Amino acid sequence: MASQNCLRMLARSAPRALTKHTVPLTLRTPLPLTLTLRHATTAADAAPAIPSKQLNTAEDPQAANPPPPDTPGVVKRLTESVRSLMPSTTETYVAYGVTQELYNECVAQAAYIEGAELSQSAQFWYGTCKRKPTFVAWAQVTVLHMWMLVVRFRAFEPENVQTWQQHFVDHFFYDSEGKMIQDYKLTSGGQRKKYLKDLYAQYRGMIAGYDEGLVKGDAVLAGAIWRNVFDADPDVDVELLAMITSYVRRCVAGLDKVDDEVVHAGKIKFGSPMEEEPLVKMRSKYLEDVMKEKGHTLKNSSV
Repeated sequence: MASQNCLRMLARSAPRALTKHTVPLTLRTPLPLTLTLRHATTAADAAPAIPSKQLNTAEDPQAANPPPPDTPGVVKRLTESVRSLMPSTTETYVAYGVTQELYNECVAQAAYIEGAELSQSAQFWYGTCKRKPTFVAWAQVTVLHMWMLVVRFRAFEPENVQTWQQHFVDHFFYDSEGKMIQDYKLTSGGQRKKYLKDLYAQYRGMIAGYDEGLVKGDAVLAGAIWRNVFDADPDVDVELLAMITSYVRRCVAGLDKVDDEVVHAGKIKFGSPMEEEPLVKMRSKYLEDVMKEKGHTLKNSSV
């Protein structure tokens, strides 16, 4: 009864202008990424989470001879000098490379390979949430994580925000079109254009819905997730919906505490909404009071 009432409230709160229209795609996207992920890192622990590239000195003669101790400092100062002289040019190149790394992290959340074992993150989004691994499902989860980073980009210097957002979004749509061509053999440019146009409309609707939820509170945010991740399924597990909402809130708050330098280095990792389960299962005095006012009883201990 409590779950049905929650869903009815979500349905009533959903703004018609932002109600999602499902893209008419039923594609399956094998992606070559299976990562073990965790919550968005803080500045203190971000560096260890990123594996560094190791050079094989046996194959690289130059790597066998270490540079003079001052070389890194010289290179850093030279880079900073060039950046100060041509800030807009260098910012574009920096943003392009880093946003590709950050986009890969978003893609990895719902990544899967046909016939292969799912990553821990993908197991949640497909297995626990009982969703089929389709192109649309992959895109919906990817955009949800992209939005969290887009919110963080908005805190950059005003002159750099547009550059970072544009490169980030471009990676998503280039990748999406590439999958249509390579994985699904959609050689018709007109057909791809139609699908991408629908995908762009859906992307804008999702971003607008999540932005509204960020400002208006968890109920509106949960409604946006319900529409855009669960396709407004009336039988959705409300506890799962609450876990994802809590996960998104925690990640956005964590990113807010991260220094720009950490984001600029691409040192961001996400985790699993399952980590929110203990919090979600705690009894809510506020929810009990609300249900009591409406003449209902909260029978279980979750949400």
